[in-house]
Amino acid sequence: MRPAFSAAKPSPSAREKGRRKGAAATATEQLLTEQVLSLRTRLHDALALGLTKSDGHGAKKWQSTDAGIQSHALKAVAAFVGCLSSEMLRLHPIKESISDIIIALDGILKTKNVSVLIQAADVNLKLVTSVGNSIRQYPILEMVSSLSCQLSAGQLPISMSCASALSCVLNSLVAARASAQTEIWEALEETNAVASIVSALLSYTHDAHPLSYLTEMISLLRIILWIWPSSRYHVWSNSNLMGKLSQYCLSIETTVTAKIMKLYAALALCGNGAMILLKNEELMTKIGDLIGKSHPSITRIEALKLFQVLLRSSKGCNLFMTSHCQPIVQGIIDAMSEIDEKSLVAEGCRTAVLALRYSGIHHKCFWSKAIDEVLYKILAGSCISSRHSHQILCHEELLNIDSKDLMNIHPYVWDILGYLAVHCNNEYLFVRKRRNCFLQALISCACSLATNLTQKNSPMKFSREEQEPALRAVLMMLLSPSQYIFSEASSKFLEVLPLGDEYLNIPLSSLESNVTRNLTSSFDCVKIMTNLMNLACLVIVQSNHSLNKRNAVDVLSTIIKECLHKNLYITRSNIASHLQFCFDGSSCCYLAEEWEGENIVLFYGLVVLYNLLRRASFLCVHCKRNLDVGIVCHDCREYYTEDLIRVLEHALCQNLSPGPKSYIAHILSLFGRCGIPSKLGGKMRSALCDNELVDLELLLADGESLNVHAAILLARCPKLLPSTKSLTKDGKLTDELAKRSLYHVRMSDRVDSHALKKILEYAYAGFVTVDDDIVKPVRTLAKYCRLRSLQEMLQKEQPRWNFDCPRYALTAALEPAEHSFSDKILEAQSNDKMECLHGSCQLSTPHVHSHKIVLSMSCDYLRALFQSGMHESFSEVIRVPLGWEALDKLVQWFYSGKLPRVAPDCRWKNLSVEEQLYHLRPYAELSSLAEFWFLDGVKEESLEVVTSCLNSSTNASVEFIGFAANLGQWEMVEAAISSVAHLYPKLRDAGQLEQLDEDLLNMLRTEYVRYSQHGDRHN
Repeated sequence: MRPAFSAAKPSPSAREKGRRKGAAATATEQLLTEQVLSLRTRLHDALALGLTKSDGHGAKKWQSTDAGIQSHALKAVAAFVGCLSSEMLRLHPIKESISDIIIALDGILKTKNVSVLIQAADVNLKLVTSVGNSIRQYPILEMVSSLSCQLSAGQLPISMSCASALSCVLNSLVAARASAQTEIWEALEETNAVASIVSALLSYTHDAHPLSYLTEMISLLRIILWIWPSSRYHVWSNSNLMGKLSQYCLSIETTVTAKIMKLYAALALCGNGAMILLKNEELMTKIGDLIGKSHPSITRIEALKLFQVLLRSSKGCNLFMTSHCQPIVQGIIDAMSEIDEKSLVAEGCRTAVLALRYSGIHHKCFWSKAIDEVLYKILAGSCISSRHSHQILCHEELLNIDSKDLMNIHPYVWDILGYLAVHCNNEYLFVRKRRNCFLQALISCACSLATNLTQKNSPMKFSREEQEPALRAVLMMLLSPSQYIFSEASSKFLEVLPLGDEYLNIPLSSLESNVTRNLTSSFDCVKIMTNLMNLACLVIVQSNHSLNKRNAVDVLSTIIKECLHKNLYITRSNIASHLQFCFDGSSCCYLAEEWEGENIVLFYGLVVLYNLLRRASFLCVHCKRNLDVGIVCHDCREYYTEDLIRVLEHALCQNLSPGPKSYIAHILSLFGRCGIPSKLGGKMRSALCDNELVDLELLLADGESLNVHAAILLARCPKLLPSTKSLTKDGKLTDELAKRSLYHVRMSDRVDSHALKKILEYAYAGFVTVDDDIVKPVRTLAKYCRLRSLQEMLQKEQPRWNFDCPRYALTAALEPAEHSFSDKILEAQSNDKMECLHGSCQLSTPHVHSHKIVLSMSCDYLRALFQSGMHESFSEVIRVPLGWEALDKLVQWFYSGKLPRVAPDCRWKNLSVEEQLYHLRPYAELSSLAEFWFLDGVKEESLEVVTSCLNSSTNASVEFIGFAANLGQWEMVEAAISSVAHLYPKLRDAGQLEQLDEDLLNMLRTEYVRYSQHGDRHN
């Protein structure tokens, strides 16, 4: 019997340790040749002439100012650095020498001798080029400062060499820890690095400067913009610089154009910078041309990478594609078609993925350019030859192709196919003129690859990186609004996957075991995600299944709850490595979000749940009563769905992405709960019972009449309003309406009164409960009223991909129109003049035309005022004790339920103190008014905005403290003090606190003491 091995490894013997040391010493001796040792000796002899310890025994410092000694030392450094190899850089003696060199170079770069500076700059460049990314091991902060100071040197050789050396140093910091990057940025700020580069670019002329000077400065600025978001504002806000860069891009040779593309890509990582670029029509036209076949591959690749950054948001995509759709799509297609150039194909595919995420006319353009044929050729790769050019390979042949050069591009093919399908309609496919053989081949291949996940004994084995995109593409095809794509995907999926509940139970059983087994441990999120995607596909294609729905609902409810509690969480980029391709720089000022949401397990769980429930037979699953919609009757609803409904209704009130929110709303609609509840909608629901302010009467055929408010219908359901012709006579409102007499509208005799009441409830509240016995008439009337969201829910349609959830708002009633039904004017306290676009209004002071019903439902104070019988209740004009900016925000809150926000982005951070105060003061005014007008939530929202802004930039904190204190807004005073407490000594010494009274100063001192003792976010 063998003896058991100890868990711990035995310690090496002294002889073994000695042998290892001897081997290491031998290796060092072999690398440090006689020549290297000789040069090292000369180096240290030269450095000893100027390198001393500042206090005799502490840190070293270069002391010599003699030009001869400095030049001698630089020559020794150059000779030593020139003999180093990458293996030598790991040796301790070499590391010590490099540390001394860096200290010496830092001191020498401070000299005023031009010839020495030129020599020192060259040696710096030689050092950082030789050392490479290992430079991060050394104390480079002083080196960065010294190099940065020389960027504005009058001598071109100095500034060029220092720019090149600084670029090498900063490139090594891309993956450095955040604290190291922060220190370097502070050094760059102190030395005005960005300003020096901007000045150099603005002063560049091809007559006086070499082209390499321009390229070095562009490269340096690009790496700074890529790493540090704070630097971007100073570039995109400089209109002169942006104009000059545009000129360079439009006129100078290819090498410069490619570098400017990289610079633009770094600049576009800022959302504001991206918008500046997108609005430059001439520039975008030029860049669109650069991805064409007539340009070199390097230029096309850099232009495509720039587009990838610009296309990250729906706003950017819409702006770009609206103006430049044809050339951009053609350029992307051309790049994807260059099968022999892998890099070009990859960048083309990545750009297509980002462009196709969003709906728009560019989808039709992609179809017209035969995008399906291009994708097929990428899959087929080298098998496309003259012999096969007319022949379509079957899915088995496509999957068995060993095309290693393009294999890592295949995931992009599936993503592109999925987005094409989920945004496709019959019009888009029509442009292909029924040439669908390539599309059919792609669908077959995707389905075969996806079902490989389900079949345990499948002979095909693919990586998760390729299977996940294929399975996702199949799911998106099954959710496609195109009946052709849905039918093809369904049939192909079932061809490779036999019918039967066995295959449905495989992923469901796996989900159940994984969820129940991991109640007290971590979840296998990837496995859960894969099973959910698979189950979603199976449930959609197999409508006649006999799953235990209650058991399935329980499992899915558990998954959704764990996702909402953040216990089960995975982003797609965690498992889809092909998506981690172009945004390794730090983004800023972007509000874009994935429609599916970050947590894709939650999204897929909701997709499965919705499709499982909507496929249920029209029988109550509890009492078997016949139903018109849903899965459970009204009597059994609470019994069957108590836990599930509560979880989903709670989730609907959370800050979720549009995709999950849409599916939750659609799931709840299956139980008769249609719409998305909101605070403002809840207030307006009460207006249905308010007969005092009604100005419209709907007359039904059965003699019943319904009193409503024209302003609310104008914003929420204008189809129920009288026609424009019936409201006017000689272009003016009728006298009856002006006196608030009821205006009568006779409804068609086909309108069901119960259905109309439900439509009105949905219009007023944004949410309505529809029982199964009234679904059909409500659905018909919703279609007539163009309430598309309600109609889709009642028709049990899939939520439209990448469409926003309907948001309750009445702001449409504020827009100038011939008939806005306004009956109150809110006037601001302001001496400014304003031109009103509202009808024949003659009021010149800043004001808003509003509606009494909205004001009274939103504000208890105004409702009491209108009912008081006082003079103000009859007056057409209400003077509000607010400035115009604050009043404008208040009206937005009345009509949308939310205060407009100030984005604390780079634009905000770079505003002057007075400009920041201009934006902050209205929130203090609103907070003050909220106390007297009983504006529920306004005070809290105002405080959130102020706190967020002041935490982002403290420039205006001191001035805002005094302003808020004068209004008695002490929560805001405390927030402002908290934001600036860590700067108290600096502000005190600079005399910036003299404007504060003693009480406010004491509050600030107290907060500073607390901060000093306990630390805070600024620590």
